[in-house]
Amino acid sequence: MKLLPLLALLFLTVGKVLSQSPVPIDSLPVQGILLHQGWRWHPGDNPNWASVKVDDRQWLTIDPSRNITDLPQIQQVPIGWMRIHLQIDSTLTNQVISMLVDQQVASHIYLNGRLIARFGRVSTNPDQVEAYNPSGADQALWQVTHFQLGAQSHQVLAVRFARQPAIPYYKFWGQPIPFLLIKLHQADQRNQHRLDSVGNFDVTFLDFFKAGLFLILALLHLLFYKWYPAQKVNAWFGLYCLFGAWAYLNQPLIYQFVHSVPLRMQAAVGQLILFFCIHLAFLGAVYTIFDKRIGVLFYTALVVFIGYVVLFSLQVKMPDGLSIYLALLLTDVQSTRLLLLASRKRGKEYWILTAGAIGFIVFLIAYQAVPFLPMSPYTRHIFLHVFYNLSTLSSPISVTLFLARRFAQTNHTLAEKLLQVEELSAQTLAQQQEKEHLLTTQKETLEQQVSSRTAQLSQSLSELKATQAQLIQKEKLASLGELTAGIAHEIQNPLNFVNNFSEVSGELVEELREGPFRHLPEPEQAYANEILGDLIQNLQKINHHGKRADSIVKGMLEHSRSSTGKKEPTDLNALADEYLKLAYHGLRAKNKDFNAKLVTEFDPDLGTVEVVPQDIGRVLLNLYNNAFYAVLQKHKAAPESYEPRVTVSTLRHKGLVEIWVKDNGTGIPEPVKQKIFQPFFTTKPTGEGTGLGLSLSYDIITQGHGGSLELKTQEGEGTQVSIQLPI
Repeated sequence: MKLLPLLALLFLTVGKVLSQSPVPIDSLPVQGILLHQGWRWHPGDNPNWASVKVDDRQWLTIDPSRNITDLPQIQQVPIGWMRIHLQIDSTLTNQVISMLVDQQVASHIYLNGRLIARFGRVSTNPDQVEAYNPSGADQALWQVTHFQLGAQSHQVLAVRFARQPAIPYYKFWGQPIPFLLIKLHQADQRNQHRLDSVGNFDVTFLDFFKAGLFLILALLHLLFYKWYPAQKVNAWFGLYCLFGAWAYLNQPLIYQFVHSVPLRMQAAVGQLILFFCIHLAFLGAVYTIFDKRIGVLFYTALVVFIGYVVLFSLQVKMPDGLSIYLALLLTDVQSTRLLLLASRKRGKEYWILTAGAIGFIVFLIAYQAVPFLPMSPYTRHIFLHVFYNLSTLSSPISVTLFLARRFAQTNHTLAEKLLQVEELSAQTLAQQQEKEHLLTTQKETLEQQVSSRTAQLSQSLSELKATQAQLIQKEKLASLGELTAGIAHEIQNPLNFVNNFSEVSGELVEELREGPFRHLPEPEQAYANEILGDLIQNLQKINHHGKRADSIVKGMLEHSRSSTGKKEPTDLNALADEYLKLAYHGLRAKNKDFNAKLVTEFDPDLGTVEVVPQDIGRVLLNLYNNAFYAVLQKHKAAPESYEPRVTVSTLRHKGLVEIWVKDNGTGIPEPVKQKIFQPFFTTKPTGEGTGLGLSLSYDIITQGHGGSLELKTQEGEGTQVSIQLPI
């Protein structure tokens, strides 16, 4: 009686296993076995569901090899499990087999509770899921998983899957996008005969070959267009070849090196865009060959293609192959029609284009007829690829040969024209020799005339230099006259002091003599001492102003005599201050009501500089006179609040000595500024200037001292002149 419960439990367990109807696997053919029947699935996540002992009879049935877009129940579940029971023949147990997976999700695959493969990242958090498709561009490029079957006949394959959200699933040109497709092969037999997943011959290398061919053609035609832009057909055909090379590389490279499901979906949209660009570029090339304008048909095709791509990106369901028929009707029919009529309407040299169009039609018909011929799938697949490639390459190759022939004809025409040019060059050479003899005679005559004119110009130049020297002397005399007036006014004040204090001192001395100085009482002696103190102070002032008059006279003499041109160590601070006062008082001698504020900012570390003091004095005097003239003119027109100001600054730095003369006068207009250093140019009224002051100053600074003279001005605001002298 105790054995009855045990027997009942054993009966129930065996009954559960048997009721699950395992999928029998008796052998593994070369094409492999596709596991698409017998699967059950359940939403949610439980690690124990990988075990063999799990009861999955209540799970829902599913065919995972169907397109994921046809399984809405899967698209609504973020994570779930699938299980399939296998009945393995005894000849296959414990053998190593290969597994190929084509999926649009992330998965973990278990055999009898043991993890045998991981593809992508599976997570209960949808944001962390990464969908991964291990399939390749063809069967030989898939990522294969090898594992060993168990020793028992009944085995369970479980799959834990997770769906990455927000992935658009594009069905490109009718290609399947299976939810999860698993195929089993004997170890490495999947590569025999280079067959792909449906038993077709591996033609990936043909795509690379065509890509290389189109890339070479694109490079050649684009270079031809760069060198000869007039032939626009090279630009169109170069773009066509470039798009073709890109298209042939896009699909095998994406499906060989990229396994991310989102990237593969994006590549499908890119492949469709390239497909349409290829047909548009070829139609543009054909139009250009026949000198036709890009018409309504081209732009209609462009709009239709853009609309199709937008609908395709929005996952609008459209008939399979619609893109191919649109391209055929909107572009291929027109381009083929033009190529067929080329030799009849354009001449015999266009027979290459007609032959290419005929080849395209013939091979396209053959491609369409192959599926109806009685032959093996392997042979049928080879013929399909042969006729497809011949049809797609017929027209491009014919266009390339036509353009090459036209290029050769152009070269032949250029060679003939070159011979004609050489004949004309020989005739031109004979005529040129005659002209050279005539030119030699004329040259001798011209040389004689030039010599005569040169002598006249030399004489005129000498006269001009003499006139310039006279003008320079006149400028010196004019400057000397201004200095004389200023010095006379400057001497007048100290002489007044001398005269006044001399009289006062004489009276004081008389008073002292009249009084009995020695016999005076103490209070009177104190008074006498006070008078003597005043006398001493007066005598000191007489001495001071006498020295000042003496320095003014010396300065006048220094300026009046001609410069020796010899540089001497000179205190530029003292020189600048001295000539500033001379110029100021010279102007006041003419305009006694004029007053200006003189600001000096001298560098105490300036030291002495090797210069010609007389020449630098002339330069400073010219600059001061111009500054005082500017502030005087503005003073006449400005309101009473205007204060004329002239600022003189010195600075020593970086091996240079700089002197700035700045005023707040009328400034210089921009057109006048460009001519300010030209000889004989002046802004002063007639009779007040010769126009040589700044010109001579510029020559003294730049040529005589190797420095620079720069001017900054703003009309109505003032002027600043900068002198830079090398130490």
